[in-house]
This record gives sequence, C-alpha cells and structure tokens, in this order.
Amino acid sequence: MAKDKPESKSEIQKLAAEFLENENPGKAIKLLENAEISEKDTELQHMLASAYADRKWGKKAMAQYQRCLAGDRIYPSLIQDYSEFMLDSEEHILLNSFLCELLNRKNLGADSAAMTVAMLCSSLGDCMLNGISTEITPDFFRSYLSEHPEAADKAFFSAVMRNLAGTPNDPSFASVADHILKIMTDNVPDILYSTEFQSAVADFEISLILYSNTVNPLTLLGMRTAKLIFASPSDDTDYLRYLVFDAKMNVVEARRNGTISTEKFAFVCPYLWSLIAKFVTGVINTPDLKKFARDEIYSELRNASPNLLSIFEKNLSADGFAALKEFISSPASAPKPAVFSGNKIINRPVVSSKTAPNSPCPCGSGKKYKKCCGLNQCFLK
Repeated sequence: MAKDKPESKSEIQKLAAEFLENENPGKAIKLLENAEISEKDTELQHMLASAYADRKWGKKAMAQYQRCLAGDRIYPSLIQDYSEFMLDSEEHILLNSFLCELLNRKNLGADSAAMTVAMLCSSLGDCMLNGISTEITPDFFRSYLSEHPEAADKAFFSAVMRNLAGTPNDPSFASVADHILKIMTDNVPDILYSTEFQSAVADFEISLILYSNTVNPLTLLGMRTAKLIFASPSDDTDYLRYLVFDAKMNVVEARRNGTISTEKFAFVCPYLWSLIAKFVTGVINTPDLKKFARDEIYSELRNASPNLLSIFEKNLSADGFAALKEFISSPASAPKPAVFSGNKIINRPVVSSKTAPNSPCPCGSGKKYKKCCGLNQCFLK
C-alpha cells in the first residue's frame, strides 16, 4: 500500500503514474504540487503537465510543458505528449514552429529526432484534415535528411513509423504517410525488405484502422495477419493462427453475402493489403468458394499442433470440433474431399447453382441452402 506522504522521487513518480493511469489527474496534481519538485526533475515536471492537460487546465498545462521543454533534457515521450496536447488545443502553427526549431537543436539524439519528425508529420496531417494553412510540407523531411545524412538508415526510419503508430492519426493522413515513405525509399532503397521497418509500417496502418474504428472483414484479416507475421516470442502464435483463420472465414462470409470492396483499404493501408491481397482476390474471383476455402484455409490446418486444436476445441461446439478434426485428419488426396459446412462435415453432392437460397439444402442437413452449402464455409465465432 502506498504511503500517505511519499518522500522519495521514485515513490512520488510511481503514485502519480497510478493516479494518471486511473484517470484521476486531480490527485496527481495535488501530490505533485505539494512535492516541491525541483526544476531538474523533468519526469515529475512532465507528469504535472500531463495531469494539468488531463484535467483540461489548458493554460497551466501549456506553461508547464514549456517549462519542461526549456530545459536541457528532451526525450521522446515528452515531445509526444506536448505535441498531442497542442494538437488537441488546435495550436498547430505554434507546434509546427516549435518542432522545426527542435529539429535544429544540436545533440537532440536520434530517438528524440525520430519522435519530432513523427509529430511534425502528424501535425501536418491534422492541418490538411482541418484546412489549416501552414508553410510546412512533407518535403521538410527530405530537407532534414539532406542536412542530417546520418539519419537516413533503417533504424531511424523504423522509429519514425513506430512513433506515428503510437499517436492518433486520421486515415486521411495516408497521403502524408505515402509521401514520407517515398522519401524513405528514395534514401534507403532496400528499406522495404527490413523486417523491423515492415513491422513498424504494419503497426502504423493498424493504428489508422483503430483510430477511425473501421474494423471490417478486410481490415480485421489484415491486422491479424500482420500480428501473426510479426509475433514476438511471448505471443501465443497458435492463438494468432486461429484468429487469422477466423478472420478469413469473415471474408468468405462477407463474399457470400455480397460484394467485397477493396479500393479504400488498399489505398489507406497498402502494406496490410499486400499481406492479404492474394487471398482476398481469390475469394472475390473464384467460381467455387467451397473448393477455394478448402484449399486455402482448411488445408493449412492439416498439421495443426495440439495447442491449436485445443484452441479450436474451446471455440467450437463439440460437434463442430469433431467435424473439423475429422476434416484436417482426412487424406489430402481423398477422392471425395469433405467440406466444412456449419458444424458438420459432409461429402459434397452435386448442387445446382439454381437452388433457391431459402430452399432446403440438397446435402440433406435440414438447413436452408443459404445457411448451409450456400454459405460456402462455416463462420467460426
């Protein structure tokens, strides 16, 4: 249990962080104001600025942030918090001026420079979205690299994209991002082959989806596929495989219910789209969704690990899991390959394409055609 009157800097910092995390900036302000913080304690001064901002005390927050930034110690999270506060306060021009000045400071450090570039890009995107006039254009980045050639490397570019992923951006920002990416590839042509950079770009595009709340079958599949590809050693990759499988079933279901539009997703999230384009295009163009799904989705499960099977068992009905297990253990070259339909495995009969959607399914399941073989594949929840 925390002390009523913490004395050490670490105790104050920990308790203030808890207050801010629990959305109680008032207590954080009281704690920090009473602590008689030294001007050199930048972290605590920073926390006080954040508490003022969370409490919507704009003037106090701005003065406090400026006090922090006037010191010698500038670090990425301080730059990010100040930038987001200024954007929320609609102080774009003042922010742009400060960020440009900051980039010209000596000994800024690569991490802080990467955050500054990212925040300036984010501010430019917000200016475009809100029709705010500014003399700064995305080409500032090209000028910066010409003056700081040492920054033109994979690590710095990856850090910029990762920082962009960590701050809110509207999907309209995609045009700015596209320009920045072009500058990056002009300076480091093989950057697109860097796993670190690809992962950062994926995180950035995922942030656009989540910020705009545009989760749909396509974006869900793109996000989950990226999470599986760039999984960390601590991630449960079997569970991620299940989620990708589930997302693919969403796409199949969406195709069964109508057309799938890919244009907007491909424009806003070109990298995520590249990860799933082959599969989605196949779903859209195939004349036989059942065969395509069997070949492109279910066949991947034939060598499923015990842990992955356990995950399916937890997420399917008993009959559904038994049917799935039977399918993936059947010989790949069986003369009459089974197809998964609903919660049953069936030997597919010859079905007329003229079967009415609400007619009984010719397979004999007792379900309507549109809910069974007309579904083309099951949809796992």
